[in-house]
Amino acid sequence: MPYMKTPENKISEITSDKELMSLVCEGVGPALGELMQRYKHKLFTFISRYVKDEDVAYDIVQETFIKVHFKADSYNHSYKFSTWLYQVAINLCRDYGRKHKIQQAFSLDAQMGEGNGNYHDIIADPRSNVEDLTDLRRNLAVLDAKIQKLPHKLKTALILFAVEGNSQEECAEILGVSVKTIETRVYRARKSLAEK
Repeated sequence: MPYMKTPENKISEITSDKELMSLVCEGVGPALGELMQRYKHKLFTFISRYVKDEDVAYDIVQETFIKVHFKADSYNHSYKFSTWLYQVAINLCRDYGRKHKIQQAFSLDAQMGEGNGNYHDIIADPRSNVEDLTDLRRNLAVLDAKIQKLPHKLKTALILFAVEGNSQEECAEILGVSVKTIETRVYRARKSLAEK
């Protein structure tokens, strides 16, 4: 498969994701590096919102790209690379969630509502007074805790759509479900949060 190279024999920014994946399969090291550069920040943002722990998110991002490297031959080029990448990451998040629940069940130190939401300061209006900001942070912390308790399917759809800002079509493609399923899951997640 042809691919674009710069005069220094490096992979170009205009090389497509699918071409890069072909190169990863061929063992061309810089191809994986280019894919990491393109997706690591967005993937880290999604994962850190899902697991609510930046250190764990960093580890999952690394593990995601390790899986991309070792499972590159299983990538189906008829799909967008980003869809496959998110599916790998979501599976790792789900695995982490299962392990984390088991660890919490056996931990004497596990506390409800633990974790620091990093997007609270982004949402807050800098013109707000201290009391308003404190109330907003408290409310967002409660919301974060409730989101973390949602079932995996609802939580994933809600974060991808409402927090990350992906369209329903993009969410459906990433999760391998219909647009109607995404709409239903987001509705059920919001309804569950409203009830709680």
